[in-house]
Amino acid sequence: MKIGLALEGGSRQTMFSAGVLDTWLDEGINFNYVAGVSAGAHAAINFITRQQGRLRFIVMPTRLQEGKKWASKYIGIQKEFHALNYLSADGKMPLDFDAFSGSKVECEIGLTCCETGRAEFKSEKKSKKRLLDLVSASCALPMIFPMVPLDGKHYADGCITVPIPFERAFEKGCDKVVAVSTHYPGEHVTDFRKYRAILNPMYKRKYPDLFRALMVRLKRYDKMFLQMEELEKKGRLFLMRPLIDLCDQFDTDLEKMNESYEHGVEMATRRMDDLKAFLEI
Repeated sequence: MKIGLALEGGSRQTMFSAGVLDTWLDEGINFNYVAGVSAGAHAAINFITRQQGRLRFIVMPTRLQEGKKWASKYIGIQKEFHALNYLSADGKMPLDFDAFSGSKVECEIGLTCCETGRAEFKSEKKSKKRLLDLVSASCALPMIFPMVPLDGKHYADGCITVPIPFERAFEKGCDKVVAVSTHYPGEHVTDFRKYRAILNPMYKRKYPDLFRALMVRLKRYDKMFLQMEELEKKGRLFLMRPLIDLCDQFDTDLEKMNESYEHGVEMATRRMDDLKAFLEI
């Protein structure tokens, strides 16, 4: 049986994912296929390298680790969430690229093509530089990061078109999929329609399909959760998500981020038997 793992992004909300994934690493949980978008793209890579604690280290802003705060949380996001920092971790916890490239686990990173406004999935296990480019593209949140040129096109945050890549996992032949969401039930995710006045001059003329994708992103997100609920009822999908509001996307509160991580550990521990039954371990 082929089992897939689909990981949502959410910038610093992935502290929850870090708690979940570290707990699964403790239990020796494995998957045949792993896909992630945005910050979830790095979570995917890190899970495959089995580097416990590394995702938490990276998501936690360096200056916050040192007891300092950014003057602007958005500047902090730009610095801390650059893919170079994801892969090097300031030289303190570098990515084990040999472990990643040597793994038999299939890994894909979800991107949004600016020219078509559609999701694309790419993989890379030979070139660390290209892997860096894919992570950069998948994390390129509109209005905060510049789009990334790649393979003759331009790419933006994968969360625009494929917030949680569970459908892709099924397309790749997975019989069952485990999905990790970073949003609690009822949480309001980013509605890009609120930023139409900013996004219109930035994208509408040159990248009209990307602009349309941004405008329908919220509708797509809600539809996605309805689909996952149906798959859960059929026993084909296992959804892990936070139950309470602890940490937002651009949080600079060290205590909240640690609480979000511990909530991930708690939820993964509480549901471990259910997960193993789902995986038929």
